[in-house]
Amino acid sequence: MAGELYVSNLVGSFDYQEILNLYYQSKIAPIQLLKQQELKIEEKTSALRDLESRLNNLKEAFDNLVSNNLLDQKTVSVSDPDLIKVEVLDPSKAIEGLYQITVKQLAQNDVWLSQSGVQDLDTAVSTGEGQLEIRYEGEVVAVVDYDADASDSSKPSTLSEIVNAINNSQDKVKASVIFDGDNYRLLLSGTATGDDADVSISETGDGDLLDKLELGDNYSDSHVQVAQDAKLEIYGTVISSSSNTFVDAIPGLKLDASEVGSTTIEVSKDFQSLKDALNSFIEAYNSIVDFLQDKAGKDGVLSGDNTVYLVRSSLLSRFQPLFNLGILDVDKDTGHLNVDSPKLNNLLENSPQEIKDAIGQLKTSLQDYLLFLTSPESPVENELDNLNRQKNRIEDRIYDLDSMLKEQVELFRKQLVQLQLLQAQMEELRAKIASTFGVTSILSNSKGE
Repeated sequence: MAGELYVSNLVGSFDYQEILNLYYQSKIAPIQLLKQQELKIEEKTSALRDLESRLNNLKEAFDNLVSNNLLDQKTVSVSDPDLIKVEVLDPSKAIEGLYQITVKQLAQNDVWLSQSGVQDLDTAVSTGEGQLEIRYEGEVVAVVDYDADASDSSKPSTLSEIVNAINNSQDKVKASVIFDGDNYRLLLSGTATGDDADVSISETGDGDLLDKLELGDNYSDSHVQVAQDAKLEIYGTVISSSSNTFVDAIPGLKLDASEVGSTTIEVSKDFQSLKDALNSFIEAYNSIVDFLQDKAGKDGVLSGDNTVYLVRSSLLSRFQPLFNLGILDVDKDTGHLNVDSPKLNNLLENSPQEIKDAIGQLKTSLQDYLLFLTSPESPVENELDNLNRQKNRIEDRIYDLDSMLKEQVELFRKQLVQLQLLQAQMEELRAKIASTFGVTSILSNSKGE
Protein backbone atom coordinates (compact mmCIF):
# COMPACT_ATOMS: atom_id res chain seq x y z
CA MET A 1 0.00 0.00 0.00
CA ALA A 2 1.10 3.58 -0.62
CA GLY A 3 2.99 5.08 2.29
CA GLU A 4 4.06 1.68 3.72
CA LEU A 5 7.70 0.53 3.97
CA TYR A 6 8.79 -3.11 3.63
CA VAL A 7 12.27 -4.14 4.81
CA SER A 8 13.37 -7.79 4.75
CA ASN A 9 16.50 -9.84 5.41
CA LEU A 10 18.11 -7.72 8.08
CA VAL A 11 20.37 -10.61 9.03
CA GLY A 12 23.96 -9.54 8.52
CA SER A 13 25.20 -6.00 7.80
CA PHE A 14 22.85 -3.54 6.14
CA ASP A 15 22.86 0.09 4.81
CA TYR A 16 20.55 1.89 7.19
CA GLN A 17 20.85 5.15 5.18
CA GLU A 18 19.17 3.49 2.22
CA ILE A 19 16.40 2.32 4.56
CA LEU A 20 16.00 5.88 5.85
CA ASN A 21 15.75 7.20 2.29
CA LEU A 22 13.05 4.65 1.49
CA TYR A 23 11.23 5.57 4.66
CA TYR A 24 11.40 9.30 3.83
CA GLN A 25 10.10 8.73 0.29
CA SER A 26 7.22 6.60 1.60
CA LYS A 27 6.08 9.43 3.91
CA ILE A 28 6.66 12.48 1.64
CA ALA A 29 3.53 12.09 -0.53
CA PRO A 30 1.42 14.68 1.42
CA ILE A 31 4.23 17.24 1.06
CA GLN A 32 4.51 16.59 -2.68
CA LEU A 33 0.78 17.06 -3.05
CA LEU A 34 0.97 20.41 -1.26
CA LYS A 35 3.87 21.47 -3.50
CA GLN A 36 1.78 20.68 -6.56
CA GLN A 37 -0.98 22.87 -5.16
CA GLU A 38 1.57 25.62 -4.53
CA LEU A 39 2.83 25.35 -8.10
CA LYS A 40 -0.72 25.79 -9.45
CA ILE A 41 -1.15 28.87 -7.27
CA GLU A 42 2.13 30.30 -8.60
CA GLU A 43 1.03 29.69 -12.20
CA LYS A 44 -2.28 31.38 -11.53
CA THR A 45 -0.55 34.28 -9.80
CA SER A 46 1.79 34.72 -12.77
CA ALA A 47 -1.16 34.74 -15.16
CA LEU A 48 -3.01 37.34 -13.09
CA ARG A 49 0.11 39.51 -12.97
CA ASP A 50 0.21 39.28 -16.75
CA LEU A 51 -3.45 40.34 -16.92
CA GLU A 52 -2.72 43.19 -14.54
CA SER A 53 0.09 44.40 -16.81
CA ARG A 54 -2.18 44.28 -19.86
CA LEU A 55 -4.85 46.25 -18.01
CA ASN A 56 -2.26 48.89 -17.14
CA ASN A 57 -1.25 49.05 -20.81
CA LEU A 58 -4.90 49.51 -21.74
CA LYS A 59 -5.27 52.35 -19.25
CA GLU A 60 -2.12 54.03 -20.55
CA ALA A 61 -3.38 53.80 -24.13
CA PHE A 62 -6.81 55.05 -23.01
CA ASP A 63 -5.30 58.03 -21.17
CA ASN A 64 -3.34 58.96 -24.29
CA LEU A 65 -6.49 58.76 -26.40
CA VAL A 66 -8.72 60.87 -24.16
CA SER A 67 -6.32 63.17 -22.30
CA ASN A 68 -4.58 64.84 -25.23
CA ASN A 69 -6.20 67.24 -27.65
CA LEU A 70 -5.43 64.89 -30.51
CA LEU A 71 -7.98 66.46 -32.86
CA ASP A 72 -6.23 69.82 -32.49
CA GLN A 73 -2.85 68.50 -33.64
CA LYS A 74 -1.18 70.21 -36.59
CA THR A 75 1.54 69.19 -38.99
CA VAL A 76 3.85 71.36 -41.08
CA SER A 77 5.64 70.87 -44.35
CA VAL A 78 8.39 73.06 -45.82
CA SER A 79 9.15 73.36 -49.50
CA ASP A 80 12.87 73.81 -48.73
CA PRO A 81 13.69 72.07 -45.43
CA ASP A 82 17.40 72.87 -45.86
CA LEU A 83 16.58 76.58 -45.58
CA ILE A 84 14.39 76.49 -42.49
CA LYS A 85 13.16 73.87 -40.03
CA VAL A 86 9.72 74.20 -38.46
CA GLU A 87 8.30 72.68 -35.27
CA VAL A 88 4.77 72.92 -33.93
CA LEU A 89 4.96 74.18 -30.34
CA ASP A 90 1.29 74.85 -29.66
CA PRO A 91 -1.19 73.15 -32.01
CA SER A 92 -4.08 75.17 -30.60
CA LYS A 93 -2.43 78.40 -31.79
CA ALA A 94 -1.21 77.12 -35.14
CA ILE A 95 -3.53 78.23 -37.93
CA GLU A 96 -3.93 76.14 -41.06
CA GLY A 97 -2.70 77.77 -44.25
CA LEU A 98 0.23 78.58 -46.54
CA TYR A 99 2.97 81.01 -45.49
CA GLN A 100 5.59 82.53 -47.80
CA ILE A 101 8.81 83.01 -45.84
CA THR A 102 12.03 84.77 -46.89
CA VAL A 103 15.14 84.44 -44.73
CA LYS A 104 16.80 87.80 -45.42
CA GLN A 105 19.82 87.30 -43.20
CA LEU A 106 21.11 84.90 -40.54
CA ALA A 107 22.18 85.87 -37.04
CA GLN A 108 25.92 86.39 -36.54
CA ASN A 109 28.30 86.92 -33.68
CA ASP A 110 30.92 89.68 -33.61
CA VAL A 111 34.39 88.54 -34.75
CA TRP A 112 37.75 90.37 -34.78
CA LEU A 113 40.89 88.94 -36.40
CA SER A 114 44.22 90.70 -36.17
CA GLN A 115 45.67 91.58 -39.58
CA SER A 116 49.19 91.04 -38.38
CA GLY A 117 50.74 88.67 -35.87
CA VAL A 118 53.87 87.18 -34.40
CA GLN A 119 56.15 84.45 -35.66
CA ASP A 120 56.79 83.00 -32.22
CA LEU A 121 54.20 82.33 -29.51
CA ASP A 122 56.88 82.61 -26.81
CA THR A 123 58.04 86.18 -27.54
CA ALA A 124 56.43 89.39 -26.26
CA VAL A 125 53.97 91.09 -28.60
CA SER A 126 54.20 94.67 -27.33
CA THR A 127 57.25 96.86 -26.89
CA GLY A 128 55.88 98.42 -23.70
CA GLU A 129 53.46 97.99 -20.82
CA GLY A 130 49.77 98.63 -21.38
CA GLN A 131 46.21 97.64 -20.55
CA LEU A 132 43.91 95.82 -22.97
CA GLU A 133 40.19 96.42 -22.44
CA ILE A 134 37.45 94.29 -24.03
CA ARG A 135 33.79 95.31 -24.04
CA TYR A 136 30.80 93.12 -24.79
CA GLU A 137 27.35 94.60 -25.38
CA GLY A 138 28.79 97.92 -24.21
CA GLU A 139 30.04 96.58 -20.87
CA VAL A 140 33.65 95.98 -19.90
CA VAL A 141 34.12 92.21 -19.51
CA ALA A 142 37.93 91.90 -19.47
CA VAL A 143 40.89 94.10 -18.55
CA VAL A 144 44.32 92.59 -19.22
CA ASP A 145 47.48 94.29 -17.89
CA TYR A 146 50.36 93.22 -20.12
CA ASP A 147 54.07 93.99 -20.36
CA ALA A 148 56.91 93.50 -22.85
CA ASP A 149 59.02 91.08 -20.79
CA ALA A 150 58.46 87.45 -21.84
CA SER A 151 60.69 86.26 -18.97
CA ASP A 152 58.40 87.86 -16.35
CA SER A 153 55.39 85.64 -15.71
CA SER A 154 53.66 88.10 -13.37
CA LYS A 155 51.98 89.75 -16.38
CA PRO A 156 51.10 88.32 -19.78
CA SER A 157 53.29 89.39 -22.66
CA THR A 158 53.29 86.59 -25.24
CA LEU A 159 50.29 85.96 -27.49
CA SER A 160 49.54 82.66 -25.72
CA GLU A 161 49.59 84.36 -22.30
CA ILE A 162 47.30 87.15 -23.48
CA VAL A 163 44.81 84.65 -24.92
CA ASN A 164 44.75 82.75 -21.64
CA ALA A 165 44.34 85.94 -19.61
CA ILE A 166 41.33 86.99 -21.70
CA ASN A 167 39.62 83.60 -21.48
CA ASN A 168 40.31 83.14 -17.78
CA SER A 169 38.76 86.47 -16.84
CA GLN A 170 35.32 86.10 -18.50
CA ASP A 171 33.11 83.93 -20.76
CA LYS A 172 31.46 86.44 -23.10
CA VAL A 173 34.30 86.77 -25.63
CA LYS A 174 36.37 83.79 -26.74
CA ALA A 175 40.04 84.43 -27.56
CA SER A 176 42.05 82.02 -29.70
CA VAL A 177 45.03 81.85 -32.02
CA ILE A 178 45.13 81.00 -35.71
CA PHE A 179 48.23 80.40 -37.83
CA ASP A 180 48.14 81.77 -41.39
CA GLY A 181 51.28 79.99 -42.53
CA ASP A 182 53.61 82.81 -41.54
CA ASN A 183 52.27 84.42 -38.38
CA TYR A 184 50.18 83.60 -35.33
CA ARG A 185 47.19 85.96 -35.16
CA LEU A 186 44.69 86.80 -32.43
CA LEU A 187 41.01 85.92 -32.98
CA LEU A 188 38.27 87.36 -30.73
CA SER A 189 34.71 85.99 -31.08
CA GLY A 190 31.55 86.97 -29.24
CA THR A 191 29.78 83.93 -27.80
CA ALA A 192 26.26 85.14 -28.69
CA THR A 193 24.61 86.41 -31.85
CA GLY A 194 22.42 89.44 -32.47
CA ASP A 195 22.68 93.20 -33.02
CA ASP A 196 23.45 93.89 -29.37
CA ALA A 197 26.23 91.28 -29.03
CA ASP A 198 28.96 93.63 -30.26
CA VAL A 199 32.61 93.33 -29.19
CA SER A 200 35.02 96.27 -28.97
CA ILE A 201 38.73 96.42 -28.13
CA SER A 202 40.87 99.27 -26.84
CA GLU A 203 44.12 99.81 -24.92
CA THR A 204 45.74 102.39 -22.69
CA GLY A 205 49.29 102.98 -21.44
CA ASP A 206 52.56 102.86 -23.32
CA GLY A 207 51.91 99.52 -24.93
CA ASP A 208 51.43 99.03 -28.66
CA LEU A 209 49.87 95.53 -28.64
CA LEU A 210 46.91 96.46 -30.90
CA ASP A 211 49.20 98.24 -33.38
CA LYS A 212 51.60 95.29 -33.47
CA LEU A 213 48.68 92.98 -34.17
CA GLU A 214 46.82 95.51 -36.37
CA LEU A 215 43.64 94.94 -34.41
CA GLY A 216 40.78 97.20 -33.31
CA ASP A 217 38.91 100.25 -34.57
CA ASN A 218 42.02 101.73 -36.20
CA TYR A 219 42.19 98.66 -38.42
CA SER A 220 38.73 98.28 -39.94
CA ASP A 221 39.68 95.16 -41.88
CA SER A 222 40.25 93.37 -38.57
CA HIS A 223 36.49 93.53 -37.87
CA VAL A 224 35.87 90.48 -40.02
CA GLN A 225 32.25 89.82 -38.96
CA VAL A 226 29.69 92.21 -37.50
CA ALA A 227 27.12 91.00 -34.98
CA GLN A 228 23.62 91.02 -36.43
CA ASP A 229 20.09 89.73 -35.92
CA ALA A 230 18.50 87.11 -38.09
CA LYS A 231 15.67 88.55 -40.19
CA LEU A 232 12.61 86.94 -41.73
CA GLU A 233 10.17 88.54 -44.11
CA ILE A 234 6.59 87.29 -44.08
CA TYR A 235 4.41 88.99 -46.68
CA GLY A 236 6.36 92.25 -46.43
CA THR A 237 6.71 92.26 -42.66
CA VAL A 238 10.29 91.93 -41.42
CA ILE A 239 10.77 90.13 -38.10
CA SER A 240 14.10 90.12 -36.23
CA SER A 241 15.62 87.68 -33.76
CA SER A 242 18.95 87.75 -31.95
CA SER A 243 19.34 84.06 -32.86
CA ASN A 244 18.31 82.02 -35.88
CA THR A 245 15.28 80.78 -33.95
CA PHE A 246 11.92 82.51 -34.21
CA VAL A 247 9.12 81.55 -31.79
CA ASP A 248 5.53 82.55 -32.65
CA ALA A 249 6.53 84.60 -35.69
CA ILE A 250 3.84 82.31 -37.07
CA PRO A 251 1.59 81.56 -34.07
CA GLY A 252 2.22 78.18 -32.51
CA LEU A 253 5.38 77.47 -34.53
CA LYS A 254 9.11 77.57 -33.94
CA LEU A 255 11.26 78.40 -36.98
CA ASP A 256 14.99 77.63 -37.16
CA ALA A 257 16.65 79.35 -40.10
CA SER A 258 19.85 77.88 -41.55
CA GLU A 259 20.19 79.52 -45.00
CA VAL A 260 19.20 82.73 -46.76
CA GLY A 261 16.41 82.34 -49.30
CA SER A 262 12.66 81.87 -49.76
CA THR A 263 10.41 78.93 -48.96
CA THR A 264 6.79 78.01 -48.33
CA ILE A 265 5.43 76.62 -45.07
CA GLU A 266 2.12 74.78 -45.01
CA VAL A 267 0.24 74.17 -41.75
CA SER A 268 -2.49 71.52 -41.88
CA LYS A 269 -4.52 69.30 -39.58
CA ASP A 270 -2.79 66.18 -38.29
CA PHE A 271 -5.17 63.32 -37.59
CA GLN A 272 -2.42 60.69 -37.55
CA SER A 273 -1.82 61.15 -33.83
CA LEU A 274 -5.46 60.35 -33.10
CA LYS A 275 -5.43 57.35 -35.45
CA ASP A 276 -2.28 56.01 -33.79
CA ALA A 277 -3.73 56.53 -30.32
CA LEU A 278 -7.01 54.80 -31.24
CA ASN A 279 -5.18 51.86 -32.81
CA SER A 280 -2.92 51.51 -29.76
CA PHE A 281 -5.99 51.51 -27.52
CA ILE A 282 -7.70 48.80 -29.57
CA GLU A 283 -4.50 46.74 -29.74
CA ALA A 284 -4.23 46.90 -25.94
CA TYR A 285 -7.81 45.62 -25.64
CA ASN A 286 -7.16 42.82 -28.17
CA SER A 287 -4.13 41.80 -26.15
CA ILE A 288 -6.43 41.19 -23.18
CA VAL A 289 -8.80 39.18 -25.39
CA ASP A 290 -5.91 36.96 -26.57
CA PHE A 291 -4.75 36.50 -23.01
CA LEU A 292 -8.18 35.43 -21.78
CA GLN A 293 -8.66 32.98 -24.63
CA ASP A 294 -5.33 31.38 -23.75
CA LYS A 295 -5.33 31.49 -19.96
CA ALA A 296 -9.06 31.44 -19.17
CA GLY A 297 -10.14 29.05 -21.91
CA LYS A 298 -10.54 25.30 -21.56
CA ASP A 299 -7.59 23.81 -19.67
CA GLY A 300 -6.20 27.31 -19.07
CA VAL A 301 -4.70 28.16 -15.70
CA LEU A 302 -7.53 30.66 -15.08
CA SER A 303 -10.28 28.47 -16.48
CA GLY A 304 -13.47 28.92 -14.49
CA ASP A 305 -12.32 32.17 -12.89
CA ASN A 306 -15.37 34.40 -13.08
CA THR A 307 -13.34 37.51 -12.27
CA VAL A 308 -11.51 37.59 -15.58
CA TYR A 309 -14.67 36.98 -17.62
CA LEU A 310 -16.40 39.80 -15.78
CA VAL A 311 -13.49 42.14 -16.59
CA ARG A 312 -13.73 41.42 -20.32
CA SER A 313 -17.52 41.77 -20.61
CA SER A 314 -17.54 44.94 -18.52
CA LEU A 315 -14.82 46.49 -20.67
CA LEU A 316 -16.50 45.71 -23.97
CA SER A 317 -19.85 47.17 -22.88
CA ARG A 318 -18.15 50.53 -22.28
CA PHE A 319 -16.90 50.78 -25.88
CA GLN A 320 -20.44 51.61 -27.05
CA PRO A 321 -19.71 55.26 -28.00
CA LEU A 322 -17.22 54.01 -30.61
CA PHE A 323 -19.61 51.31 -31.83
CA ASN A 324 -22.27 53.99 -32.27
CA LEU A 325 -19.96 55.83 -34.68
CA GLY A 326 -19.67 52.70 -36.79
CA ILE A 327 -15.88 52.73 -36.68
CA LEU A 328 -15.50 49.44 -34.76
CA ASP A 329 -16.49 45.87 -35.53
CA VAL A 330 -15.90 42.56 -33.75
CA ASP A 331 -14.15 39.57 -35.33
CA LYS A 332 -16.39 36.63 -34.43
CA ASP A 333 -13.52 34.14 -34.68
CA THR A 334 -10.92 35.90 -32.54
CA GLY A 335 -13.03 38.32 -30.51
CA HIS A 336 -10.76 41.14 -31.66
CA LEU A 337 -12.00 44.67 -32.22
CA ASN A 338 -11.09 46.20 -35.59
CA VAL A 339 -11.05 49.84 -36.62
CA ASP A 340 -12.90 50.63 -39.84
CA SER A 341 -10.28 53.01 -41.28
CA PRO A 342 -12.33 54.33 -44.24
CA LYS A 343 -15.22 55.27 -41.95
CA LEU A 344 -12.86 56.83 -39.44
CA ASN A 345 -11.10 58.88 -42.14
CA ASN A 346 -14.41 60.06 -43.51
CA LEU A 347 -15.58 61.24 -40.10
CA LEU A 348 -12.28 62.97 -39.41
CA GLU A 349 -12.46 64.90 -42.65
CA ASN A 350 -16.14 65.76 -42.56
CA SER A 351 -17.41 65.48 -38.97
CA PRO A 352 -14.48 65.70 -36.56
CA GLN A 353 -16.79 66.98 -33.84
CA GLU A 354 -18.60 63.62 -33.82
CA ILE A 355 -15.30 61.91 -33.13
CA LYS A 356 -14.53 64.41 -30.39
CA ASP A 357 -17.95 63.88 -28.78
CA ALA A 358 -17.61 60.08 -28.92
CA ILE A 359 -14.17 60.21 -27.28
CA GLY A 360 -15.65 62.40 -24.56
CA GLN A 361 -18.44 59.84 -23.99
CA LEU A 362 -15.86 57.02 -23.95
CA LYS A 363 -13.93 58.92 -21.29
CA THR A 364 -17.06 59.25 -19.16
CA SER A 365 -17.94 55.59 -19.64
CA LEU A 366 -14.55 53.97 -19.15
CA GLN A 367 -12.20 56.19 -17.16
CA ASP A 368 -13.45 55.40 -13.64
CA TYR A 369 -13.73 51.70 -14.42
CA LEU A 370 -10.14 51.52 -15.68
CA LEU A 371 -8.99 53.40 -12.59
CA PHE A 372 -10.77 50.76 -10.50
CA LEU A 373 -9.33 47.85 -12.50
CA THR A 374 -5.77 49.15 -12.05
CA SER A 375 -6.14 50.21 -8.40
CA PRO A 376 -4.97 48.29 -5.30
CA GLU A 377 -8.64 47.45 -4.65
CA SER A 378 -9.26 45.90 -8.07
CA PRO A 379 -10.76 42.40 -8.47
CA VAL A 380 -7.43 41.18 -9.84
CA GLU A 381 -5.54 42.53 -6.82
CA ASN A 382 -8.07 40.97 -4.47
CA GLU A 383 -7.63 37.61 -6.20
CA LEU A 384 -3.85 37.97 -5.99
CA ASP A 385 -4.09 38.72 -2.27
CA ASN A 386 -6.27 35.65 -1.79
CA LEU A 387 -3.80 33.45 -3.70
CA ASN A 388 -0.93 34.82 -1.68
CA ARG A 389 -2.70 33.90 1.55
CA GLN A 390 -3.35 30.40 0.22
CA LYS A 391 0.28 30.03 -0.73
CA ASN A 392 1.44 31.16 2.70
CA ARG A 393 -0.83 28.61 4.38
CA ILE A 394 0.47 25.83 2.13
CA GLU A 395 4.07 26.81 2.78
CA ASP A 396 3.41 26.78 6.53
CA ARG A 397 1.81 23.33 6.24
CA ILE A 398 4.74 22.05 4.14
CA TYR A 399 7.17 23.34 6.74
CA ASP A 400 5.27 21.66 9.57
CA LEU A 401 4.99 18.32 7.76
CA ASP A 402 8.61 18.38 6.67
CA SER A 403 9.79 19.19 10.20
CA MET A 404 7.68 16.38 11.66
CA LEU A 405 8.92 13.92 9.03
CA LYS A 406 12.53 14.85 9.70
CA GLU A 407 11.97 14.20 13.39
CA GLN A 408 10.48 10.78 12.57
CA VAL A 409 13.38 9.95 10.29
CA GLU A 410 15.86 10.97 12.94
CA LEU A 411 14.13 8.73 15.49
CA PHE A 412 14.11 5.86 13.01
CA ARG A 413 17.78 6.46 12.27
CA LYS A 414 18.66 6.11 15.94
CA GLN A 415 16.66 2.87 16.13
CA LEU A 416 18.44 1.47 13.07
CA VAL A 417 21.81 2.43 14.48
CA GLN A 418 20.91 0.60 17.67
CA LEU A 419 19.81 -2.38 15.61
CA GLN A 420 23.09 -2.31 13.74
CA LEU A 421 24.99 -2.27 17.02
CA LEU A 422 23.00 -5.26 18.32
CA GLN A 423 23.63 -7.07 15.07
CA ALA A 424 27.35 -6.45 15.44
CA GLN A 425 27.25 -7.84 18.99
CA MET A 426 25.38 -10.92 17.73
CA GLU A 427 28.00 -11.51 15.07
CA GLU A 428 30.72 -11.15 17.67
CA LEU A 429 28.92 -13.72 19.87
CA ARG A 430 28.53 -16.12 16.92
CA ALA A 431 32.24 -15.95 16.23
CA LYS A 432 33.08 -16.55 19.87
CA ILE A 433 30.85 -19.68 20.07
CA ALA A 434 32.31 -21.00 16.84
CA SER A 435 35.84 -20.58 18.09
CA THR A 436 35.00 -22.20 21.43
CA PHE A 437 32.84 -25.16 20.35
CA GLY A 438 33.68 -25.38 16.69
CA VAL A 439 30.02 -25.41 15.78
CA THR A 440 27.40 -22.71 15.07
CA SER A 441 24.34 -24.95 14.63
CA ILE A 442 22.79 -23.70 17.80
CA LEU A 443 22.68 -20.23 16.22
CA SER A 444 21.13 -21.44 12.94
CA ASN A 445 17.73 -20.04 11.97
CA SER A 446 14.53 -22.02 11.73
CA LYS A 447 15.21 -22.87 8.10
CA GLY A 448 18.49 -24.55 8.90
CA GLU A 449 20.59 -21.88 7.21
